[in-house]
Amino acid sequence: MKKQLIQICVALSALLPTASAIAADLDTLPPPPVANLRPATYDWSGFYAGVWTGTACLNGTLTDNGTGSTWLNAGCGFKGGGLAGYNQQFGSYVIGGEFDIGTTTTIVNNIDAGANYNMKLDYLASLRARAGWAMDDTLFYITAGGAWAQGDINGTAPAVTPNNLTGQEYGWTVGAGMEHAVTDKFRLRLEYMYTHMADAHYSTGCGTCNVDIHWGDEHEAKVAAIWAF
Repeated sequence: MKKQLIQICVALSALLPTASAIAADLDTLPPPPVANLRPATYDWSGFYAGVWTGTACLNGTLTDNGTGSTWLNAGCGFKGGGLAGYNQQFGSYVIGGEFDIGTTTTIVNNIDAGANYNMKLDYLASLRARAGWAMDDTLFYITAGGAWAQGDINGTAPAVTPNNLTGQEYGWTVGAGMEHAVTDKFRLRLEYMYTHMADAHYSTGCGTCNVDIHWGDEHEAKVAAIWAF
């Protein structure tokens, strides 16, 4: 029995160098590439830019200062444009600022008796603050700021000659949305905006060739594709 124990001990001692060599080899294996490991939480900080499209519905009135007549200035149209902004993340909180600008198709097409005109926006822009709550790669946010636009009225309302009038609009806008990071650099967004402008005067300087626009309420639903830098 003693002889057998001695043989077993000799055999095990012969294996120890081999086991040590295998362990040494394992220690020299390179770690997995860091680039292939996704961060536990998506980072919303940084600059971004994108494009957007959506619908806009306006509910206001138009007053012809030549006759004193007031017409409904309401309807819906399509709009689209671009945006750019910056985010800074603090834990789960995200704050930032954004600028967007776009144009529209015809929003108002009034064919009532005594009025025959349409209205679109040559451009509509806003500069807004944003604040939100990030749940990893999904951001829920609210936004508010100033807005301005150039309206374009075409056609004939009583005493409006020539058939094209433009005017500047100034006001404010508020909204809310959800943004999702599809990849580290590409995001998709759904957004609702409410915009209100002050009354504006459109005139060609010919006395009776002028109207007043009472903006009323504008509601927008938008989708956007965004690239982070």
